[in-house]
Amino acid sequence: MSKPEEHILEKHNSKWKIEHILCNHNMIRRSLTVFLNLLALIVIVGFSLHQEINETRLYIEANLNQIKKTADSLAYRNKRYANTATKSIADFNKQNKQLQVLADIHYYPKLKEFGFNRGIYPNNLFNGSLIGPGFPNQLIQKDTHLFVVLDELWAEQQNHPIVYNYYYVSHALKYFYLSSKIPANQFNTTKEYFLTDFYNYQHSMSQQLNKLQKGMYYTYPYMDFFSHQKVITIKSPVYSNNEIVGDIGVDIPVKSLIKSITLPKKLKSSLNFYLYNINKNQKIEIYDGYSSHLLPPIPVHTHLNKQTLIFADISPWFFVSFAIKITILCISLLIIINYMNVVLKRHKFQKQRYQLEAYTDLLTGLFNRRVMDTIIKDIVTENNNKSQPTAIIIFDANDFKIINDTYGHNIGDLALKHISSTINDMTRDSDICIRLGGDEFCIVLPNANLEQALVMADRLELAIFSGYFCHYNIKISISTGCTVIEKNETLHNALVRADKILYRNKKNKAENKKALQRQLNNYIFKSPPKFPKEE
Repeated sequence: MSKPEEHILEKHNSKWKIEHILCNHNMIRRSLTVFLNLLALIVIVGFSLHQEINETRLYIEANLNQIKKTADSLAYRNKRYANTATKSIADFNKQNKQLQVLADIHYYPKLKEFGFNRGIYPNNLFNGSLIGPGFPNQLIQKDTHLFVVLDELWAEQQNHPIVYNYYYVSHALKYFYLSSKIPANQFNTTKEYFLTDFYNYQHSMSQQLNKLQKGMYYTYPYMDFFSHQKVITIKSPVYSNNEIVGDIGVDIPVKSLIKSITLPKKLKSSLNFYLYNINKNQKIEIYDGYSSHLLPPIPVHTHLNKQTLIFADISPWFFVSFAIKITILCISLLIIINYMNVVLKRHKFQKQRYQLEAYTDLLTGLFNRRVMDTIIKDIVTENNNKSQPTAIIIFDANDFKIINDTYGHNIGDLALKHISSTINDMTRDSDICIRLGGDEFCIVLPNANLEQALVMADRLELAIFSGYFCHYNIKISISTGCTVIEKNETLHNALVRADKILYRNKKNKAENKKALQRQLNNYIFKSPPKFPKEE
């Protein structure tokens, strides 16, 4: 009990001593003390419980929003894939006679379907599987060029916690092209499928005009015809001569949505997740963490799309157990334990914040050099094990000291922030952007070769030089050095090699600049050439 509270109780007891002689009795004084402690206990436990509920709801809501963010990312990428496929089809139509067949399409008598990469005949070089009912139409041979484009697009996929699978369905030629190789016993189609109401309802030609103009749309959660799982599909139409000839879609199994969020085991076991279809008034279970119905649950939800909500019902027993623990602690040491609880929570939050700041450059918000021995080292090791390349771009600002000396360090800081913001805008989510120190930066590009790194470096040089970053209307340029980490090579050696390339490029730029300046001076100070007069 704190000293101010002891003073209040002392004054209250004094007043009782004046008016009631019975207050001198120890039992009454103890009862009064217990009553006041119980009152304080109720206030403290009630406040702590209210805070815990709000924080837990916000925490779970943030995780639900992460599901929405991931799904929206897949949707916009799917739209881009469809636009690319539409453009490719238009290009193929222009050079129709010059196109050659890129793969043999087999007929599977037992399955009564055609395709390739099904594990029955030797695989070809395509990454995906072609599946269609009956005998193959000769026109499908031309679409093998489209499969090359789709393979390249789908190879760009980022690692998402949500399980998903891309596919292309041709409405004109009645076939599927899946983004991975599927064994024959896992996916089969029939002629009847393309005649079902389910198929007619799902494809883009049956959608509203506003959805088609947007370029993408979500389906209702439904039982997939082939995998027999509840899925949500994001689709985008593919056009040929302004007519819809197919859809690029991405299937997201409903059960996999729970994998995109990470919750403590105890909290997860106190949650029920489900989807709610607004138009159909339908509830679709995702995950059952508890089954008690004695107390009403605490719901948290967010919109997955316009017609579908994702709900998380929190078991009230999760908070009851929390309240019991707080009550037991507060009975023994009411104020001290509650205060220590706040301190420990604050300490935990600060510890996490300090851990984040330890790897973050405060000026630019990029990573600092500490990630070299942790995050980057692990990524390089993983890529080497998978025989995947890892590229490095090192660059620094040209004439940065002149900017600092001329305009001051505040403008120099703005230049560094301009560079860092441009890096963040132009790099992928998987790329690691680092400020090595001063005006020197580094970008680690997982799954990228040297050619891709050089293209990225050129784009960065152009983008950084194209923008103004302060009211003086000055620009800043960079010099870059690119390399790829070789197998069994240390990160330090790769950085040293990239650094040498950087300074070689920087020296070449300086020499070219001097040569250009000499040519300009010669042009200015030499007398202009004389031309003979016309008669």
